[in-house]
Amino acid sequence: MDTKTILQMGWNLVGSGDAGARQHVITKLGAETGLAVIQSLTDMMDGSQEDETIVSIFRDRTLPLYRIISHPDVLSSLILETPVDTIYTFLFGPSGRRGLRVFRFTATALSEMLLGHSSDEEVSSIAISSSLAVLDRLIEINQSAQVIEGFTAIVETISACIPENFILSSVQQSLTRIRRRLNIGSSLPFASTRSIPQSLLSAAFKLSQDLPGNLSTNGARHDNDHANIADIQILPTALEIASTRQEYLPLIDATQHHLPGLAGLLDRQFRLLREDTVGQLRDAVRDEVTRLEQPNDIVPTTHQGQQGVRKLIYHNFRFSRMCVDRRKGLQVVAEFDQPHQIHNKSAEQREDWWKASKLLQVDSLVCFASSHGKIIFLSVCDPTLPFHERKDSNTDNERRSNDVPSLFRQANRASVLLGLAEYKTEDAIWISAHIAPSKTRQSLVEFPGVLLPSFQPTLQALQKMSREMSLPFAEIVAPDPQTSAAVIKPPAYAAKRGFSYDLRVLAGVPMTLTPGQPFDFTKLEGGSTLDKAQQFAVIQALSTGLALIQGPPGTGKSFTAGEIIKILLHNRKEADLGPIICVCYTNHALDQLLEHLVEDGVTQVIRLGSRSKSNLLRNLTIRQVKEEAVPTKTEKHDKWQHNRAIGEALRDIKDVLFGLNNPDSWINIQAHLMRTAELHFEEMFGRGVDEEGFQEVKGTKFRVVESWLRGAPRELTSNRPVAQLSTLPLREMSASERCVLHKHWVEQRCARLTNDLIHVLDAYYDSKSALDKCHRELDLRCLRGAHVIGVTTSGLARNIELLQRVRAKVILCEEAGEVLESHTLTAFLPGVEHAILIGDHEQLRPQINNYELQHDNPQGKRYSLDTSLFERLVRQRTGNFHIPLSTLKTQRRMHPSISELVRVPLYPDLQDHPSVLEYPQVDGMRDRLYWLDHQEKEDPRPAQAVSLSRTNTFEVDMIAALVSHLVKQGTYGSEDIAIITPYLGQLQKIKKRLANSFEIVVGDRDQEELEAKGLQEAQGNSADGQVQVQKTILLNALRIATVDNFQGEEAKVVVVSLVRSNDERKCGFLKTSNRINVLLSRARHGMYIIGNSDTSRPVPMWAEFVALNAVQELGKDASMSVRDLAEIRVSQNAKSYCSTSLYHVDTSPVS
Repeated sequence: MDTKTILQMGWNLVGSGDAGARQHVITKLGAETGLAVIQSLTDMMDGSQEDETIVSIFRDRTLPLYRIISHPDVLSSLILETPVDTIYTFLFGPSGRRGLRVFRFTATALSEMLLGHSSDEEVSSIAISSSLAVLDRLIEINQSAQVIEGFTAIVETISACIPENFILSSVQQSLTRIRRRLNIGSSLPFASTRSIPQSLLSAAFKLSQDLPGNLSTNGARHDNDHANIADIQILPTALEIASTRQEYLPLIDATQHHLPGLAGLLDRQFRLLREDTVGQLRDAVRDEVTRLEQPNDIVPTTHQGQQGVRKLIYHNFRFSRMCVDRRKGLQVVAEFDQPHQIHNKSAEQREDWWKASKLLQVDSLVCFASSHGKIIFLSVCDPTLPFHERKDSNTDNERRSNDVPSLFRQANRASVLLGLAEYKTEDAIWISAHIAPSKTRQSLVEFPGVLLPSFQPTLQALQKMSREMSLPFAEIVAPDPQTSAAVIKPPAYAAKRGFSYDLRVLAGVPMTLTPGQPFDFTKLEGGSTLDKAQQFAVIQALSTGLALIQGPPGTGKSFTAGEIIKILLHNRKEADLGPIICVCYTNHALDQLLEHLVEDGVTQVIRLGSRSKSNLLRNLTIRQVKEEAVPTKTEKHDKWQHNRAIGEALRDIKDVLFGLNNPDSWINIQAHLMRTAELHFEEMFGRGVDEEGFQEVKGTKFRVVESWLRGAPRELTSNRPVAQLSTLPLREMSASERCVLHKHWVEQRCARLTNDLIHVLDAYYDSKSALDKCHRELDLRCLRGAHVIGVTTSGLARNIELLQRVRAKVILCEEAGEVLESHTLTAFLPGVEHAILIGDHEQLRPQINNYELQHDNPQGKRYSLDTSLFERLVRQRTGNFHIPLSTLKTQRRMHPSISELVRVPLYPDLQDHPSVLEYPQVDGMRDRLYWLDHQEKEDPRPAQAVSLSRTNTFEVDMIAALVSHLVKQGTYGSEDIAIITPYLGQLQKIKKRLANSFEIVVGDRDQEELEAKGLQEAQGNSADGQVQVQKTILLNALRIATVDNFQGEEAKVVVVSLVRSNDERKCGFLKTSNRINVLLSRARHGMYIIGNSDTSRPVPMWAEFVALNAVQELGKDASMSVRDLAEIRVSQNAKSYCSTSLYHVDTSPVS
């Protein structure tokens, strides 16, 4: 086998920059034949040969292999991850024996090349960087290398032969990472300890990774690939969608970022968040563009990819006319073929289908795609607003009603009103030129549940921060290794001379706290209602600029946060704090926190956002508060002025749009000729025309333009150019000349109208922006007068510009462990001096869409986008300091038998408050805690399933019987019973099963996800689209939720459906301790788990759960089969089997 020729040819292909060739080489190399080539090479790598032979083999064969498998595009490619891992695993070999042989040979060859001066400097540089890059990746993939002693000696040999003046920093980075992984000291790999210039760090990174934009050795990937995130458009461009190169995604390892410190942190958060949100849209649109370009390929019209995005395709799409709305600006009416599901249906049936589907709802994000590659992102608009605002006569009402876009009115075609997701001049020009039937294949792609405001504001805020390079606590959250270690200091306002906190509101007696000075907790204990851990957490939070508080389940995180806020409010005047901004991840948590404050007498509270369900906070929303605010004279004048300008612009826009929507109209021809061709105008319109374009001659009416087009004498057959025709009389032109000239007039008129449109649209948007600022000024004045401002993380991003002007010094973030780091960073507003993060990194991580970026995915761990800033700071492994963490220790939620389930594996210091010992038994049940173990398999997933979610019909039936039995005890009131499952599909199945017997309560987030995933049932929808609950005589409310949307909630009795039951023992979502923790810590009095323990047991925490609890002797009734139990579903028998558990777990304390 000629390994030399094969490997050198492979390197030439990989180094050529052709992605297809590169993927082909790596795929072949990772297959059996390729591994045989590597095997043949490694057999030749014998370190006992002559030095000259060793160098020859290394240079001609080993080095090309190393360059192939360490190429940046190879290592960064998602599609090549499997073959690359296969290659490295094979190279490592059983117990690392092949890897030791290979790299002993490599170390010998490098020593001879570098110390023996047998190669030039360029070859030596390539040899060192490629060898170390491969060794670095080898050790990263095969962690057992850390305990194989031989690798340490190899690293030392390679380090010793590197010249001291060698400045290739990619080599330094690789060696540093290798040393860290092998625990070889902590110093840099060179004797010299001089600092490395930052410019060299950036330059060296280019050699080991495919950097963004013009930093890439292969050039920019597309027109939206930039080194500076501030230059990146949020929504993907057409060229970005068409590009097949992997986007640059920074790793979690800050040493590999192409930017240092804060710049690197913001760059990483922006790119990963954009990939998680925009990336799924980009890939979905790319699939549709490919289908349009290759129409003979069969592609399903509905699809859900691995990233979880669901898309729907609407075919034969076209823009039919443009319009304008006072609030939304330019809009366009579009139409497409009705979905095949409602072919041959009546208008009423079509209307019901569209309403039940929840598709193309207002504000939904959609994308226009054509076979020519044109891409325009749009959002769905409410068609009733711009069309119903018109004041028309009664005779025009019916005609106007038919003009309103409708999804269901026509049998074959649906119409919808759309607006540009982001106004761009080029998009407006393109649409104006394509208001007509098109021969181009065109589609509309919808992404149900994806809303632009859910991610755009955060990305824009990160871009702004990157431009300004200003972030409070930057030295802590993004330490620069070249600067001195950061120091945790008190808040700047508290460090002022003479300042001390007045703790009277907490202690009940005169008491002060001076940050940095000793504090007497004994005096505080006498008057405070807080327990010791809560007291310590409060004092430390007040004394630290950036404070972290961990609150295990039921330990009173919200209560502790409320006490901190009340102390700060008591001292707000002395500290000149301004409003305190309270940020929560969910609307429910925000409502709870603000309600607690209001009930305790806190005034001047404002809640941003419109999703509050609290009656107590109903009058405290910004919309309600500002109604009582009186605008200033200037504001009134400016509003009047801008409204007048908007009105003028709208009139001009409507005039222009009439011409563009009717390009062939006689009015367009008349206006064009009047402006550009006076002689032709006089000839055609000199005798005058009526308002419909008719001219009367000798009692006969005719349309002047159409008459001229059709009225050419047959003997005229000339075919002169347009330039010549413009000087000739109209009557002397042939029929073909008249058609050509008419087309020229229309094109010229439309071009003129398009220019006019852009001009008046610019005027409109300028005035609209100015008017919006007027309205926001009133909001700002209200917010500045607030003492507390409550907002969700997404609401904060949407209002970031407003909140930056509030001059707040304190921000408190609850549920911080569940918040994406990018959202937390945007909450660190300029001017903030005190940030308090309260959460629990052992509970749910932030939710993201792309599994390839998740911490729990072995490949996604290098990105870990779903690691919150809270968790990163708590678990911080790098840096020269550790941020103090306060942990709450006394739980007041769970009975001890339940709290034990999370105490042993996760919270060894968790204590039970005496009150939980007094909880009553669960009525109708012998035990408060059991696991109903079964072997019934989960439902098979249909090949064309709308959702990737899982269901288990057997568990649905068991839950229905168990819940009916519990409710019939007559003890449990509204929402005392909660049903939790990890899967949205199972939630919908349970909801449907129980809806006829109970009032079903499903949280907002679960409801939104049901609709987004297409799992919402059509039945029971009211005219306004709201879900109507069917109730019988059992009016007890049951809560049903997914695990991911039940954190922070609790219920007296919790019933759990684990769903997964399979021979492969894959338990899916519940394989992580974070989700298991939330699942097991929601119940107060009792918890009943229904699931297959064999499927769950391979997961360490589930195995620990089983080992923790002894299985008691089973009763006689337990000998019946699970199938028998499934058949006992009538209410009179429910109690008999619910009081006996197949797999009974009892963790009650031994008396």
